[in-house]
Parts: sequence; structure tokens; C-alpha cells
Amino acid sequence: MRRTWIPSTHLIVAFALLAGLIFANSFSTHYFKTQFQSQWLEWGFFGVLLIAMLDFILSRRLPPVDIERELPGNLAVDKWTPVKLRIHHKFHQPTRIRVFDGVPSSSDYQHLPLTIELQPNKTSSSEYLLRPLERGPLQLAASHIEFSSPLGLWNIRYQTGKASDAKVFPDFVAIANYAILATENHTSQMGIRKKQRRGEGMEFHQLREYRQGDSLRQLDWKATSRRQKLIARDYQDERDQQIVLMIDSGHRMRAKDDELSHFDHALNAMLLVSYIALRQGDSVSLMSFGGDTNTNANANATNNKHRWIPPQKGTERVSVLLNGIYDLQASQSTADYITAAEKLSVLQPKRSLIILVTNSRDEDNSELLLAANLLKKRHLVMIANIREQILDNLNDQSVQTFDDALSYAGVRRFLHERSESHKKLTSAGVYAVDCTANQLAVRVANAYLEIKSAGVL
Repeated sequence: MRRTWIPSTHLIVAFALLAGLIFANSFSTHYFKTQFQSQWLEWGFFGVLLIAMLDFILSRRLPPVDIERELPGNLAVDKWTPVKLRIHHKFHQPTRIRVFDGVPSSSDYQHLPLTIELQPNKTSSSEYLLRPLERGPLQLAASHIEFSSPLGLWNIRYQTGKASDAKVFPDFVAIANYAILATENHTSQMGIRKKQRRGEGMEFHQLREYRQGDSLRQLDWKATSRRQKLIARDYQDERDQQIVLMIDSGHRMRAKDDELSHFDHALNAMLLVSYIALRQGDSVSLMSFGGDTNTNANANATNNKHRWIPPQKGTERVSVLLNGIYDLQASQSTADYITAAEKLSVLQPKRSLIILVTNSRDEDNSELLLAANLLKKRHLVMIANIREQILDNLNDQSVQTFDDALSYAGVRRFLHERSESHKKLTSAGVYAVDCTANQLAVRVANAYLEIKSAGVL
């Protein structure tokens, strides 16, 4: 490890003071014809220099410090994760060090730099919080440490420890929260509500005793006759249906309302919806689309504009979706809805629920409607259109000045045109969701559950 010695504040002040005295002596000699005992100044200068050199030599004999980092291999974007540091050393007296870990610019942190008091012959530990702001591969470089020389005249800095690699995934923490709440039927705490139905499902589930509110069509007369009490059939939503998640990876999805882009919010939402669908017994596939004209669906492993993950089934397969999209990024291209619809028609011939997430403008509406009609020939289509949060903020803002009135009128017109486009999609038989990025996961999850509950797929 290569060490760097930097003069401490004490050493700088000592030399600055001596330099000031020497200058004052020269000034006094020249103008006032008086002179201090200059040899004392020279001895003082050389004395400080010798002490500094001695301190430098002593500091070279200090034992090395090694840092071992404990970093989870999988991180969730925009979520705080503790990172633990273990400091190994052989100091024989208490020593205070400062540690700044090798956090990349794509991540936020708290509690850095760390100030740690090392005790003789003991391993020390400390931790800080890390929040990655971008998905994909993440590498933390070696740690930087700093401590003082024995006499405090030098600050010694060097790098120690090894680099650590991790993967930053979409927000899989929401999946864990949903799984916990679902076991206790408390998913409404996340805003996700499943409509309860009695006897209106597509598949027979079980026989049970009749409850008030059940329809007469649910009664099983043979079982009622055998048991001499009213027995009803219980139904469940149809399983083993096909769900396809289509995610726009065009340039408009790079917009941000907070620290995450709309594309990141879309991936987080689709990840949660995919887990819910897999838990429902459906199979889930995923396709991203941008301005790519490549028609080879098998060449998409490194293609950010067009990536296809074939149908997966079973909640354990959510890891396949995670690894398939964790490094996916929005491109600079314009999304081509019609080309994407044509590709999907080839990739997914079986009737499916298509959930398309995008951020469209008025000029895209005709193409988006054509693509929806193309998909609707075989599939059930839901389009989730992300709305910028600033539109809602401006719409709710009070009008005080003429400029405020102009802004308000422009926003109202934009929202009206957006509402008309929403109505056109709905009238064409498309399930349409219009919401902000923060609302996306809950709104799409509830829409999926309503479609399942209605039995229209």
C-alpha cells in the first residue's frame, strides 16, 4: 500500500510562525536598523525541521491497517443498506483514524467519513449507510484511511482493503413487504386490495357451508342432500394465465420526479406486479422496447432497447426476472409502439394480458392506439401511462400572477388533451391507467387484480 504524508496543521503553523518571524526580522533590519538574534530563528527553523523528519521516520514504522468490508451481493435501488467495516491492526497504543469508503458517485451515503478509535490488539468495527441510485453493476473501491503520526506533525493517508462488487436490482424490498403482508391478509396496508367474490370465479376451488350473501347458484344440491345442510361451491380466479409486461425504454422514460427515473419506477412496479401474478399461479414474461430495429429476439442479452424474458411460472422464478432486468437502462431513442406490438405478436401467440407501461405525449397517441388495436386482436391490453408529478403540482397551485395564470391554463389544456386520449383508449376496449410514477405500482397491481376478479382474460 502506498502511503502519502501530508503536513498537519501543527507543522504548517510552526513553519508559518517561523517564516513570519524571519520576515519581521528582515523588515526590522532594513527599515529600523534593528536586528533580533537571527541565529535563534535559524536554530528554531532547523529544530522544527529535524523534529518533523524524526516524526516522519517514526511514522514509517507504524503497522499497516487493513479493512474488511461486509457488503450484500444484492442491493435494491434507492434503498438504504448498512455496510459494515472491520478494521484489523497491530497498534500498541490507542490510535484514532478516519475512514472514507470507496463509494462511487452513483450512490448516496450517510455517516461517512467514520472516526474510529482503535484499541491495542483489538479488531474494531463500524458501519455506514449506502443507497445506490442507479441499477446495474456496483463496485466499491478500496477504503481510504487517515491517521496522525506519533508526534502529530504529519497526516498519513493510504488506500487499504479490496474492492467489492454487487448488483443493484429494482426495488425487491416491496416484494418482501408484500409477501409478509399477504400471509396475514394485510396487503391493503400497501394500497393493494383484492376484491372478494363469492361463487363468481372461473375455477371450482372447494365445497363449504353456505354463508349469508352467497348466491343460490353456488348451492351444491347433491352435497346439501347428503349432509342435510346447505353446502355452497367456492370458486377461485382462473390460474395459469399469461401475463406479459411491456416496458417502454425510450428517452421519455428518463424523466424524473424524484431521484429515480420513470423507467426505474416502471421496473419497480412491474417487479411487484410480476410477483403478485406468479403468486396467483399465472406465468409472467417481460419485454422492453425502444427504437431498436433488430428483429432477432435471441440477440437481446446485452440489448437495452429490446429485451425479452420468456414466460416464467412460480414465485421462485421472480429471481429470473430480477437478473434479467437489473442492468436494463432507458435509451436515447424514441419508442416505436407499432414495431414493439408486431414483435410481441410473434413472441407471444397465446392470449395474454398485456400490461404496457409508457410515458406518452399527444403526438404519440395515434401510434399508441394503433399498437393497442394490433395487440387487442389476440390479447387483453392494459396501458399504464405515467404522468409527471409537476403537472399535478401546477394544477393544484393557486393563481396569483399573470404568469401563474398562463402556466395554469397550459397545464389544464395539457391535462384535458391527456384525458381525451385516455377516453379514446378506454372506448377502444383498452384498460387504461393514468397516474404518477409513485402511484404506478399500486395502481397497476389493483388493475391486474380487478381484471382477474372479473374473469375477462
